[in-house]
Amino acid sequence: MRDASYIAANMRAEDFREIACLWKHWDTRALGVCAVETAVPGMAWSVWYDGQPAAAFGFSRASAFDPEHWQAWAFGTDRFRRCVPQLTRHVLGFRSRIERDCRRLQVITLKDHDIAHRWIEALGARREGLLRSYGRGGEDFWIYAWVRRHAVTETTGCPGASGQDGRKASWE
Repeated sequence: MRDASYIAANMRAEDFREIACLWKHWDTRALGVCAVETAVPGMAWSVWYDGQPAAAFGFSRASAFDPEHWQAWAFGTDRFRRCVPQLTRHVLGFRSRIERDCRRLQVITLKDHDIAHRWIEALGARREGLLRSYGRGGEDFWIYAWVRRHAVTETTGCPGASGQDGRKASWE
């Protein structure tokens, strides 16, 4: 939590514009606490660069009712870009767990944060749509997602509703 709070307090301008516009009362300590406390267990990390925390990233539950619907998040200091290769390797190292435990992984990003868009797309997410006036000041956001595809289960009639049907998932 200390790392995330430090990173939030020293956040790079692009991430501040993207995150602070979602808060009624911006609070860097609260962001650090929220990032860690709402994370899927074992799915929040920080990256250090030159002896200081430089990037925080992870996955939180996007729905109180669906434990397989996650929200990806990341923010960092001005040294965030130096951490991207390590962040990418780390996330890809967890890919099998993500594919097993997560039906839908989404990320919401400020419309003009094109550096973030390129990274998200390079990781395989698809842009799904525009969230108009998503920010408190009228800022527009894009929503991206990775979605696990399942055959319809016989017991519920819903695609992969139980998550325990033993079928291999594919992502798109």
